[in-house]
Amino acid sequence: MADIEDRGPSDYAPRPSFGSAWTHGERDPAPVSMPLDRSIVIVDTETATLTGAPHLLEIGAVRVQDGEVIDQFETLVAPAVEIDEDATAIHGISNEDVRRAPMAGSALAKFSEWVGDDWMCAHNAGFDARVFGFEHARSEVAIPRSPFLCTLKLSRRHIPESPDHKLETLCQHLDLDDGVHHRALADAVWCWQVLEECALRADTSSASEFLAQCGTPVTIQGYIPSPARMKPRLRPLQDALNSKEEVRLLYGGGDSGVPSTIDVMPRLLYERHKKSYLEAECLRTGMLKTYLLDRIQKVMAPAV
Repeated sequence: MADIEDRGPSDYAPRPSFGSAWTHGERDPAPVSMPLDRSIVIVDTETATLTGAPHLLEIGAVRVQDGEVIDQFETLVAPAVEIDEDATAIHGISNEDVRRAPMAGSALAKFSEWVGDDWMCAHNAGFDARVFGFEHARSEVAIPRSPFLCTLKLSRRHIPESPDHKLETLCQHLDLDDGVHHRALADAVWCWQVLEECALRADTSSASEFLAQCGTPVTIQGYIPSPARMKPRLRPLQDALNSKEEVRLLYGGGDSGVPSTIDVMPRLLYERHKKSYLEAECLRTGMLKTYLLDRIQKVMAPAV
């Protein structure tokens, strides 16, 4: 698997054009703005799935200081699941595009190191924090502790006349130049421009003031998935997860069906919407699957 330091984004997929905000990697002069008083990392993610637990597919970020982009981060990520066709229809990233991309754990380690102690910003920050939260839970990579500003919340406050507050709508409403949307680095640049507009309208350079306006602080730590609630008969799953051992599941069945026997390697146990799930690699197919704990009838040692 390629290392991020050794391979640029252009080696994974064609680099999109971002209009005058970002063209061929060269920064054009920023619009008239009210620079914030601290360095901010503006980030966007794309995912391989549209439903269920998120799987990271792309990270794009720019570091802004004194109203200027001073650095950028961009990588595709090879997810542990197939990319949904509906997701590809939105961002255009296919399974072939990520064939040589790094796995999530490697990408996250590099991104976390790159972010450092800087605050972050995203459009609908809870979404991106949740994506990172799930991937950090899977990989156990150290988590950035910095809070997120959220341009969705800020734009509702400072750009109230916009027809809605989707990022693409805001770009059209603010007459920002045409360009790529739904790719991570491009959307990070658009998010930066929306943040600058909010600061200009608010007549403030205080990042702390903006953070307060975003309400309850959003952090990656706050979006780590909750641990699964398990009946005693399923606790061997946690033991197998901790020891990285394979198990055999008696799964499904119920009143009218015959349960399936599935050999898996547990990867993550979590709760979502008051239901508990197991993410595990199916040893027969090699694919990551999600299993509802309520449908697991028995956990056994795998056949020798």
